[in-house]
Amino acid sequence: MSTLRAVLWTLLAAFVFTLIFASAEFVGTEVDAVQIVFMRYLGAAVVICAVALWIHRGLAPLKSDMPGLHVARAASGVTGEICIISAPLFMAYEDATSITLTNGVVAMLLAIVLLKERAGPMHWFAALTCLIGAMLIVRSQEHTGASGSNLLGIGIAVMGSVLSGAELFFIKLLTGRERPMVIMLYVNILAVIMLAVPTFLVWRPMHGGDLVWLLSIGPLALFGQFCWIKAFRNADAVIVVPVGYAAIPFSAILGIAAFNQKLGAVQIAGALLVLAGGVVLARLPATRTVREPAEG
Repeated sequence: MSTLRAVLWTLLAAFVFTLIFASAEFVGTEVDAVQIVFMRYLGAAVVICAVALWIHRGLAPLKSDMPGLHVARAASGVTGEICIISAPLFMAYEDATSITLTNGVVAMLLAIVLLKERAGPMHWFAALTCLIGAMLIVRSQEHTGASGSNLLGIGIAVMGSVLSGAELFFIKLLTGRERPMVIMLYVNILAVIMLAVPTFLVWRPMHGGDLVWLLSIGPLALFGQFCWIKAFRNADAVIVVPVGYAAIPFSAILGIAAFNQKLGAVQIAGALLVLAGGVVLARLPATRTVREPAEG
């Protein structure tokens, strides 16, 4: 394994998904978030199926011996995203975001407890540094809407954090047992099936640039999923997950470049903390805890 390679793959994944999660800003408020997520998975499913058919002449060679893990990964990912999107409807956006950012901690704890990954004091220090930096950036944002929160909003946000953290854990678990194409094929097809009915209920027509962007995020998300898989193949979750907080400074930079947002001193400090935590993690050794899958 190479810790540096894992960090680089994670940074690339974080950048890709920063663009994807900003889709609501790019397409406007007339397209529901559920529809955006559905289009993301649908586009990715079409591409990965086409690639599988071209390489393997069919989907049969990509049959999984552990479909239950794929269902668990897809279910946790889809429902986690729905919770993360829904929580701000019941509480202040910055509070909801602060809660859902703990998904990386959830994934780390699951990996440590269930996969017996080793986390030393420096791992915890670096992870906490990344988390504090991310929190600083989020809390520094100025948001409109209702102040305070209620128990329902808190419960939804916590559920989103747990579910999205569980998805990261399942990705790590699957990378030691399945080929990347199998992992990407199953999650995208299952997600499309799971989101079909909710998307039908909120569907809005798409035109012009919105349609082009929503059709393109599928292949982009597929590449992002590949980056996550490569990252987890090169290092343990205690290394990969905290570096994923780089999505927060990436979001701040995107806000400045594309949406004319301002970056304050607190946000800069937060970005530097995330960077510092990632550098510390990149210099720590990584240990293999799961076996490599067979090639083919």
